[in-house]
Amino acid sequence: MSDQVYRNPIPNYGFQTLHTLTEGLNIKDYLTLEELHKDLMRGGALIIKGFSDGVDDFNSLIECFSKKVTKDPARKSSTKHTAEIKAGVEEMGLHMENGNLPYCPDIQWFYCMQPAARGSETTLCDGEQVYQKMAPEVRRLFESNRIKYDRLIPWDNVKSYLSVELEKPFESVDYGDLEYVNEIHPGQNYSVFDRNLVKSERFVSAIQTSIFSGRQAFCNSILGPSFNYEPPKITWEDGRQIDIRVFDEVKRVTESLTYDHFWEEGDMMIVDNSRVMHGRRYLKDPNRRIFGAQSYIKGV
Repeated sequence: MSDQVYRNPIPNYGFQTLHTLTEGLNIKDYLTLEELHKDLMRGGALIIKGFSDGVDDFNSLIECFSKKVTKDPARKSSTKHTAEIKAGVEEMGLHMENGNLPYCPDIQWFYCMQPAARGSETTLCDGEQVYQKMAPEVRRLFESNRIKYDRLIPWDNVKSYLSVELEKPFESVDYGDLEYVNEIHPGQNYSVFDRNLVKSERFVSAIQTSIFSGRQAFCNSILGPSFNYEPPKITWEDGRQIDIRVFDEVKRVTESLTYDHFWEEGDMMIVDNSRVMHGRRYLKDPNRRIFGAQSYIKGV
């Protein structure tokens, strides 16, 4: 590693940071795929600061390190692989990107074009630490019971989502593809509700195995709202309500382990989506401009 850049973990959280104080440097000249894998294995997230990359450079970095880029169909693309994040002003709870859908990306990417003048921090929480520090009786509940996400999704959004994941033209996605996804993804149940809506039931463990560290992590979307969609009904797999005391314990532990990132212009963030949950504080400055992307990384 050049003496023009340096790495530091964030104290008490462990997320890795890559800094430079030298103007004009481009991150692609100082970060390799192997180093990125190591950073995500160690800390679950890499925060990049001080480099000169613009949003087009960010787009190129995603393309270079990804074997496939996916997207949120409810967001309008800004570049080939990125979309500007516009999700209202309310606080966004911690969540795993696409955690209630059958295809979950390996990586969540962020780039800051214009930081907020105040507040509006992006939050990160390491699910490996949550898993270790959760009360044993609550951890055992999640180990022995899957959770269920139940909701209605507009058919056009499902078509857009599956056209990317199945690599098919939007127009050719049909109800047969719902059956196909149900077959190849145990725990996913798509069904036609009416001509405009699809019912999605997703049965999945709240505990994931990180694709980089190989360790178990409490990583899911039970705390995260769905700004662009109908919020899912979240229960245990058999339909029983999850006791409020379970949610209280999850919130107690995650709040104690949540890191708030104050964005600066040009900051980038790369997050292991199988380990680290992300969210956002209340948006106090609507002029903030953050771009995001989701992808499956090379070499995993």
